[in-house]
Amino acid sequence: MGEDRGQGLTRPLFDRLAFQSTVVTPALFLAPMAGVTHSAFRRLLGDFGGHGAVFTEMVSASAFLKENADLSPFTKRRPIEGPVVIQFRMSDEDRVEAVIEKAAALAPLAIDLNLGCPAPKIQQQASGAALWRDFARLASVLRRIRSVYAGPLSVKVRLGDPTEDWRTPFLERLKLFEDAGVDVLTVHPRFSDEKLKRRARWELFPWIADQTRLPVLGNGDVTRPEDVSGHTEAFAPLAGLMLGRAAAVRPWLFRAFAGLPPVAIDHAEVWDRLWGYTLEDFPPERALRRMQEFTVYFAQNFTFGHQLYKAVQVARDVHDLRRIALAFLEAGPQLRRN
Repeated sequence: MGEDRGQGLTRPLFDRLAFQSTVVTPALFLAPMAGVTHSAFRRLLGDFGGHGAVFTEMVSASAFLKENADLSPFTKRRPIEGPVVIQFRMSDEDRVEAVIEKAAALAPLAIDLNLGCPAPKIQQQASGAALWRDFARLASVLRRIRSVYAGPLSVKVRLGDPTEDWRTPFLERLKLFEDAGVDVLTVHPRFSDEKLKRRARWELFPWIADQTRLPVLGNGDVTRPEDVSGHTEAFAPLAGLMLGRAAAVRPWLFRAFAGLPPVAIDHAEVWDRLWGYTLEDFPPERALRRMQEFTVYFAQNFTFGHQLYKAVQVARDVHDLRRIALAFLEAGPQLRRN
């Protein structure tokens, strides 16, 4: 048993943000994370609260048309999650209009277009960072989305390619977003070729916010409220904050950012609860992989967490995984200071 040791705040760092006529309170968002922000994890996050809205993991536009959206763990929703934004990976070769019409029928808070994913497999499909790079195709996709959808539309971007003149294409795309009717912009301030080990450039947030009339959400490397309160000059111009990997490590983290009181955390119970939720939403073989991915993050709560994530990678099935994980978690492992 441990505690949520976040210092907490007397009020939310970001009070509210309007997505057209819908106001999200607080303006704290769960980032889209491949393999993590599926329906089971979003349900766990909802148990703890503190967030304003959640993003799905990145959904393939072509696969979405073939799936039952009410059953797929990408898009399945429960009331406890709160407002949900569906993020898509798409290119101009996809059936954009059909995808957006099907998504709009689910009444999400917003539809989001991923323009930052640097994974080679995604870029080979002319989406993610590759779609950002191709101005004409990007403009076409945005125009086609808006031809069938008038609801809240957001985009998630990086800084683009690491050229000496990177600001020029970045500003051109900000203007395109405004002209195309985008409502909210999320910026992860790394270049398209940078891994997550290179720090996010928080110092660019004020410049970016000053270049556009769109509300800007900041994303990247924020792990505790003190990151924001200690860098007010960087974060003050933002309209909201998006948390990613840190929330996978500590699903209760949003409480500290929202000014809610800390809660006692039983790490074994939290892991086991997600194990049960995941089995509800995935077949066993896929649940195994998803829990293995989550445990890589969750293990970071412990001084010797590497022992946990290495052990679960060789689990034979979901029940073997549970036995291995709980043997470690119920032994009272030393917590790492966050």
